[in-house]
Amino acid sequence: HILFNLYTSDLPPPPPNTKLGAYADDINTTATHADYQTAQSNLQPYLDQIYQWTTENDLQLNPDKSTATIFSPDTKDHGKQLTLTINNTLIPTITNPKILGVTFDPLLKFHVHCENTSKKTKNTIKILKALTTTKWGKSKETITATYKAISRPIIEYASPAWSSLISDKSQEKLATLQNTALRIATGCTADTHLNHLHQETKVLPITNHLKLHASNYRQKANHPEHPNHPLIQHTNPPRNMKTTPFLNTADLYTMPNPNQTTEEEIKDNIKTNHTIAVQTYLNSLPPNQLTNLPPTDPDPSEETLPRHKRVLLSQLRDNRSPFLLEYKHHCWPQQHPSPLCPLCKQSP
Repeated sequence: HILFNLYTSDLPPPPPNTKLGAYADDINTTATHADYQTAQSNLQPYLDQIYQWTTENDLQLNPDKSTATIFSPDTKDHGKQLTLTINNTLIPTITNPKILGVTFDPLLKFHVHCENTSKKTKNTIKILKALTTTKWGKSKETITATYKAISRPIIEYASPAWSSLISDKSQEKLATLQNTALRIATGCTADTHLNHLHQETKVLPITNHLKLHASNYRQKANHPEHPNHPLIQHTNPPRNMKTTPFLNTADLYTMPNPNQTTEEEIKDNIKTNHTIAVQTYLNSLPPNQLTNLPPTDPDPSEETLPRHKRVLLSQLRDNRSPFLLEYKHHCWPQQHPSPLCPLCKQSP
């Protein structure tokens, strides 16, 4: 990677109104203008320069593996075909390019990226299901750690770039994936309160988790040597553009000294961010559904119990155990006339 960067360090600099972004052998050129045809005209000469450079440096630039995309708030532009070329070969125009693992779309809503992320994550959640049931299997802590290792990294990949742009529907879809994994870890029923799942597993809701990632990313960019440090100085654009962690700090966790620049200060701020995120969530939790008291942690001795007993205790703490309803019916049939399971409504 380092050698390749050195080899390509003398790539032609982009002309005015165009930009060059490169990571290893993945190179992206962009041009911005209110009229997409003008942006295209500005970009084509630079593509010619890059092709000429690759020829002189014994590198192959394959037009068939390149794509072009129009990003525009005007949906009328999205069906247009660009005429950009490399070595007189037309570059195909697509609507959802994948750049460094992130799938983009013309309106920068990232709904397609969330769809792809959802499909990948569901495959890993199948592994969690195979590791346990409500009666046997790995412990709650092991399943939660496995989720954090193989599932959540897929959800949070590059999240500071897109988490503030996705719709509530997309956020809910990602949250559902995590909630499913936490239900597997705890063995709780489908009607369990979501706060109970997060409290039992010590996992932040996915919205809070992504917000924490964006806050930490903004802190890291304060360092003068960070690649995105220049974005700290950006002023609000004249148009109503998409928000980012650099333009809208209201979407970040508020801390006393957010503009520290030294490495040690930034590390301390990241720890502070985590503390603020956790404390903010804990303060928002309602009373326990069973005791009507503030939520408390399970006793550590519970970790020595078999899984089926731990599952039952977790369900009871949320007042969502089918066994509890059957027991109430047995003791107080007038107040609780039905012993049926609240999910299937067919059997005790």
